[in-house]
Amino acid sequence: MKKIITLAVILFCFAANSYSQTVYGGDFEHWKFISQHNYYEPDSSLFGTLNILDTIPTPSGVTVHPCDTAHSGNYSVRLVTGYISLVAAVIPGVIGTIKIDWATSQAKLGIPYPYGTAKPTRFTGWYKSYPLNGDSSAAVVLLSKWNNTNHRRDTLAYSKVTIHGTVTSWTQFDVAITYRDHTTQPDSLTMLMLSCAGFNATYMLGSVGQVGSMAMFDDINLTDVSGVPLKVIPSVNVKLSPNPASQLMKIEMGSNVTNGSFDVYDAQAKLIRQYPVNGNVSQISVSNLSAGSYFYKLTENNKLLNSGTFMVTR
Repeated sequence: MKKIITLAVILFCFAANSYSQTVYGGDFEHWKFISQHNYYEPDSSLFGTLNILDTIPTPSGVTVHPCDTAHSGNYSVRLVTGYISLVAAVIPGVIGTIKIDWATSQAKLGIPYPYGTAKPTRFTGWYKSYPLNGDSSAAVVLLSKWNNTNHRRDTLAYSKVTIHGTVTSWTQFDVAITYRDHTTQPDSLTMLMLSCAGFNATYMLGSVGQVGSMAMFDDINLTDVSGVPLKVIPSVNVKLSPNPASQLMKIEMGSNVTNGSFDVYDAQAKLIRQYPVNGNVSQISVSNLSAGSYFYKLTENNKLLNSGTFMVTR
């Protein structure tokens, strides 16, 4: 008998400061073929799908696919709403910070918040949409914080983009992230792109939508409070040490970077330093920077690989 997957908003284990593995995601350029089950999954330790449901009795079918029609690069993601006949349930095509834990029969959402003190203010991406019978698709971002007093997870910010109608050319969405609490620092980030806007975040098999509706997404991103883009899923992981720093700061990267640049911005998003980086370890001097918080962007041949924050002390 098929297990019913309950979608609980639970943080799955991921070491946010790990840098030993290259991680991909928001540009959907990297996929891996699961040969034993004959489907593709995003090659990412952060982004996942529900494609594994295809491997159990009365399958829903594969609902997430790589697509060679892209807004940029070579690939985007194609999501298709499916159906599980055994329980007469619609299941959306969904990609995002989602994993299935078979031991607990739960799907888990969220990653540890990766941006330090920076807070995103806008949620952007590109899409195409092919709904059936008036259906719609969606993209969602949610920031939350565990409340030790009430023993629950509090939503600090939430935005949902609902896409209506057929859209056959790549179209951008760019929406403000709505904060319920501006003062509390989030500890979790959840992002989902779905072919079914009527998804049920508590119980995914309770979603409402039209089987066969399709949506495509590419180049998903966030922008922080200073206007500097945040890399949703970094192409190369970065570890800065010490952080805070006072004289020298080491930059350790998860893979070799060629013709790279470590660009430093102040709190007003003004570019104040550019340090060349090559290989997987570099060292920079911060002795001429005033005490305070700074944003950085790591690029390779002008392509954004990662972004984040660091602090300077005196």
